[in-house]
Amino acid sequence: MELLRVEGLKKYFGEIHAVDGIDLKFEEGVFTSIIGPNGAGKTSFINLLTGRFFPDSGKIFFKGEDITRFPIHRRVKRGIGRSFQITNILPRLTVFENIAIPTLSRMNKSLNLLSRFKRLTSVRKSVEEILQTIGLLEKSMLPAAALSHGDQRLLEIGMALASNPTLLILDEPTAGMNPVERIHILKNIKQLSMEQKTTFLIVEHDMDVVFSLSDRIIVLHRGKVLADGRPEEIKEDPIVREVYLGDSPLTTTPRPSSLTLPVNEKQASDSGPPTTHKILELQSIDTFYGLSHILQGISLEVNQGEVACLLGRNGVGKTTTLRSIMGLTPPRSGVIRFKGQDISRKKPYEIALLGIGYVPDDRRIFPELTVRQNLEIAQWVIPSVQGGWDLSKVYTLFPKLKDLENQKGRHLSGGEQKMLAIGRALMANPTLLLLDEPSEGLSPLLVQILREAIQNIQREGVTILLADQNLNFARAVADHAFILEKGRIQYKGAMEELWKNEALVKKYLAI
Repeated sequence: MELLRVEGLKKYFGEIHAVDGIDLKFEEGVFTSIIGPNGAGKTSFINLLTGRFFPDSGKIFFKGEDITRFPIHRRVKRGIGRSFQITNILPRLTVFENIAIPTLSRMNKSLNLLSRFKRLTSVRKSVEEILQTIGLLEKSMLPAAALSHGDQRLLEIGMALASNPTLLILDEPTAGMNPVERIHILKNIKQLSMEQKTTFLIVEHDMDVVFSLSDRIIVLHRGKVLADGRPEEIKEDPIVREVYLGDSPLTTTPRPSSLTLPVNEKQASDSGPPTTHKILELQSIDTFYGLSHILQGISLEVNQGEVACLLGRNGVGKTTTLRSIMGLTPPRSGVIRFKGQDISRKKPYEIALLGIGYVPDDRRIFPELTVRQNLEIAQWVIPSVQGGWDLSKVYTLFPKLKDLENQKGRHLSGGEQKMLAIGRALMANPTLLLLDEPSEGLSPLLVQILREAIQNIQREGVTILLADQNLNFARAVADHAFILEKGRIQYKGAMEELWKNEALVKKYLAI
């Protein structure tokens, strides 16, 4: 029986088509997973279903009723519940009280104080049943903050169940879990799906989770439905496999010298193959977001002059690795060395002054400044270097920016903003450049331009560490690769050796 239907659903953020004309139906009792590469529109889609966003066009029907413009609380009352990527509980209240609050709301008893629970027999019974269902009854009197990360995720699912949902949407339910916690929550979710009168829809990047739970898998790519079918059909779909491994039509012939940048005499005389001098070293890095253990003992080395790439599906820790290096999410333990100096506890601005540039996946340009002002602002803080990067070099690298130098940042396309963000980072004359998902969301032509730019930046003597999901793109630019899976390094070595290892690629990078 049909539970949910969306027709022509669209949501735009400026020029970004986050959800671009989706038509789907969801049946009662069918466990459905939504997967797709980073930026595919998965979270935007469920935000539309749950009322966090309203669509620019299209309709959403739930149990036959048009809920397109319903606010969040009305959708909850109709039977739609959800959990979030970041655990959303009340840490100072007990486990019991966390479940009791939404239970009181569902029973229209929200004005009763927590101290009167003893008199509310129906509430207590309902709360205890949910705690029994999620396996936390014995921990009901503990403060929620005292639970492990896995149990906190279960508690959040319990809070969603307290609203008695017909449809429960889980956004990355296993994110940040260690293997033991992951097995625990998988067992509970599977049991819930079999015992409850609740239909599950999850967004997940862990393919083991997806294929162990799902009756149906929907693949999104660039805001559209790329594939929809049973797990065995999706696993063998060549188009889906191509998207997960990178869909840019890149060749992998020896890198051509596509343009000549102005260089000083020293740079010209020093040109040649990359050295093997170690410029960056991570030793046993553990990084957390709250209780979420994201990086679990990461160790890697990057040699001066090379391009290295962090590979892996979305949510495995690539961005967190770059943020840890940059000091934006400092590691809780372990050591990070840059040019032999321990930078593990330094502030981001101190790390930037040492010679590390960072281009985040969301670019972070200044929307009200012109292209030229965005570029020049870096040298207001970090003085220019003779023979280093300046406007002339950046405009030679990205000629499009020269044509747009008087345009405000907010008027640029996504690809133009990415060029600008890279150019701004170069204006600070970094020795090491960190690029997060540089090829994400770009057209094949822009990916080709970016590929050539990275090759030219490397020839200028800049070491590059990038994080990307596009294996074809990574192969075209990178000398070495590191594969991350569940916060751990699963492969480190030459990119060409990885490319030849079909089993390894299929295990960690395909679906």
